[in-house]
Amino acid sequence: MDDDAISPDAERAGMLAALHAVIVGTLSTLKRKGLLTPDEIDQIFEAGLVTFERGEQDATRQAAQLTLQILARSLRE
Repeated sequence: MDDDAISPDAERAGMLAALHAVIVGTLSTLKRKGLLTPDEIDQIFEAGLVTFERGEQDATRQAAQLTLQILARSLRE
């Protein structure tokens, strides 16, 4: 196995961290420019959370909910 290979878990974690940074950066910029209000940002995340609250819970849905909660918290200032 190549010593420089990235494990699948590290790859997934890296993608999630990159997505987190891009989403927070994008929404922060839109908020700072007055294009989205804090209430509108809350509504975006609430809609996302409701999506993952429906149906049978599994580890993927729970991880998605947690990620949305962390992203939302990151944008509250």
